Amino acid sequence: MSAEVGKVSPGQLKRRALSKMGIRFRSSWFHVEPGFDAVKAAYFEAPELFASGGEVIWQTRNKMVRKITLPEQYGSITLAFKDYKCVKPLRYLLRCSKTALEAANYRAFAALGIPMAKLLFAGDERKSFHLKHSFLATQFADGYVDGRDFLPGGKLRGAPEQKVFIDRNLAFVGKLHSIHCFHKGVRVFNFLWKPLGDGEIDIVWIDVASCRFLSIPGVLFRKYMICDLADFFRDLELEDAELRDALNGYHKHNPRSGMTPDELFRAVKAAAARPR
Repeated sequence: MSAEVGKVSPGQLKRRALSKMGIRFRSSWFHVEPGFDAVKAAYFEAPELFASGGEVIWQTRNKMVRKITLPEQYGSITLAFKDYKCVKPLRYLLRCSKTALEAANYRAFAALGIPMAKLLFAGDERKSFHLKHSFLATQFADGYVDGRDFLPGGKLRGAPEQKVFIDRNLAFVGKLHSIHCFHKGVRVFNFLWKPLGDGEIDIVWIDVASCRFLSIPGVLFRKYMICDLADFFRDLELEDAELRDALNGYHKHNPRSGMTPDELFRAVKAAAARPR
């Protein structure tokens, strides 16, 4: 983390990111990260690539994610393109879209030392304040998979990489919690990894649209901390000894959580046992 970053609060980092991207509510905006003008050109010159090209890798009622490899003239880069159709435009009349907030989170988290997928561009299509459409692209993390292989029944359940995956991600989650960032999506499928050999792995984070910095006292933030951790361990279904060990590691990265390791274990175990 740079000296400049250390002088500002995480919330300020996010607000600066929003400002630098030129976010506005009245009309459309588009931001491209430095060095990726060819990708910007592809978006405007070959819109069909983004509308129907590539492979759909995730889809919900109002969101689609495509894996797209651009032609050589645009750099041959492979990207993950997240495309939102706005179904509640009035909600965002004078508010940032989820895309704007996610793009700002990518920039702020990277500045904090979190291993993020590389943001390429993002934007909103608005008319007279009404949000019509928004989009975000990151560089595709080639060779990485998400953490679902470590779930019960997964092909790597119990492998040495499982503990490294849990410990490394909890270290970053603990760092965010220590500055009162509620992730709201601490799920194994939002953390990508690839093996480096000898049980070591590399980590990349994606999908940070829901993350929020909360300016509230620690005693009030605790419920958000427990919610994030319960989401993670509800999926993993670890034995008590493994859960306690993992949370002891987390506690080292968030020692001012206001809870002892034993209190944290009991609270997370109880919350994870409740249905989502």
